[in-house]
Amino acid sequence: MLTLRFPDQSEIQIPKGMTIAQLAASQDHSASLAGGILNGKVHDLNYRLNKSGAFEWIRLDSLIGQMMTERTLSFLLITAVRLCLNGTDVLIEHSLAGGLYGSLIRSESITPSELEQVRTKIQEMIDHHEPILRRVVSKAEAVAHFEALGMQDKASLLRQRTSAKCSIYTCAGVDDYFYGVMLPDASWIRQFTLQAVHQGFWFSTEKAFVDQPKLFEVYRQFEQRGRETGISMISQLNEKIREGCLPQIIAQNEKRVAQDLGRLADQIAAHPNLKIVLIAGPSSAGKTTFSRRLALALRERGKDPIAISMDDFFLNREDSPRLPDGTHDYENIECLDLKLFNASMEALISGQPVVLPTYDFKLGEKRFIREPLTLKTDQILILEGLHALNPRSSEKIAESAKFRVYINALTHLNLDRHNRITTTDYRLIRRMTRDYQFRGRSVQDTLQGWEQVKAGEDRYIYPYQEQADFLFNTSMDYELPILKTILAPLLDQVPVDVPEYIEANRIRRLLAYFDAGDPAFVPHDSILAEFIGGSVFEE
Repeated sequence: MLTLRFPDQSEIQIPKGMTIAQLAASQDHSASLAGGILNGKVHDLNYRLNKSGAFEWIRLDSLIGQMMTERTLSFLLITAVRLCLNGTDVLIEHSLAGGLYGSLIRSESITPSELEQVRTKIQEMIDHHEPILRRVVSKAEAVAHFEALGMQDKASLLRQRTSAKCSIYTCAGVDDYFYGVMLPDASWIRQFTLQAVHQGFWFSTEKAFVDQPKLFEVYRQFEQRGRETGISMISQLNEKIREGCLPQIIAQNEKRVAQDLGRLADQIAAHPNLKIVLIAGPSSAGKTTFSRRLALALRERGKDPIAISMDDFFLNREDSPRLPDGTHDYENIECLDLKLFNASMEALISGQPVVLPTYDFKLGEKRFIREPLTLKTDQILILEGLHALNPRSSEKIAESAKFRVYINALTHLNLDRHNRITTTDYRLIRRMTRDYQFRGRSVQDTLQGWEQVKAGEDRYIYPYQEQADFLFNTSMDYELPILKTILAPLLDQVPVDVPEYIEANRIRRLLAYFDAGDPAFVPHDSILAEFIGGSVFEE
């Protein structure tokens, strides 16, 4: 018999070899249970329990459950395309509008009739509870298998694995490898949407597609750059690193950032009546270095930028809104003194002197200790903040006087054709590295607060990204090999018996696919230097 210990410290005895699905059948709300975590390792419902230890359920609506659902729907789509379109393969490119955007690996876009065939096939697999089977083989066998299938990108990826074994999943006779566990059969996808979008298609468990044309165009440009430079997959990047090309890759990426900053500065300088640049983006997008470099580019174009943080307009702590648990909700736009902010900006634009506040985070209150500021003809305000793109934050400011910029690390780099690297993972890796280097926080500390950070972004940043006048991508091809050098040893220190271990281990396994890069190659004015150290903009 085995003993399983749950998070509430209760224990149960089960026979060795019982599947997680069999254990789930005895639970209330068993239909919401997608798998289990045993001693810090994620398992699907078909896994046979063979050890005693700490156990907790994976719920469908949890982060892990959502990733399992996304992988499973992706596999059904890939399988349906292969079966309906004579073996045609799919490229899962990036997230878009709450779902995923993909395209066929052929010169022609998918036709309406083909799309309907694929949609019908997916629904047929769902209706028939098509099993998703997993078999574990040696790494060498998996590499040989996918090479024989013509899936060279997947074979190259698996060569990078540190584990001696690999899981191969099969659905309706189609084999594939996925970075993470799956749901047990197709019927677990309760609903899905598949429709033609741009030159490809969009699929999701959401009901409706809401286009994000500006965001899509940024992704499209970077996907094209990846094809031109020959760096779209991890294996391609690793090969270039082994050839000694890392310094050239860094130089190319930094040149692109400088060119994009120049284009942005040209657009801003071309508007003579423009007085305020509003900058917003999620955590670890690189806002600090971006703002400093934008200011330098504007000075080169005859402007005199003045940086202002919207955080200085926080309400006094005692007046700030609170979460249900009584803690302060610092992500809430109601934390800002919007009346004071708009009045100050209106006065500055009209040429009046204004004493701007300075927020004392230790005391939790605004202080008015600066000299009065009067905006001169050639001066322009650069305002960075979580809520900078929210219409409420600048509703009293004339549209002709403001320019909105959204920045994020929108990666085009994929593990292989079917396994993408998320923008969220890029930012989390940056943040864990920075927090440890400069804020005295462990990897575990950062992971503890990450869900709350993401919830704030979902609520207060992403709904307004399409309102930006310019979308700026701060991701660079070379950064994960550099960040791996610093972060990988820190991830190894997270204890297996803490809740944060699951995510730390997932990121550790992701970074294991990358060859390491030397941080010494990174320029001191790079956006990446903000996270690894050595930035010329450090205060």
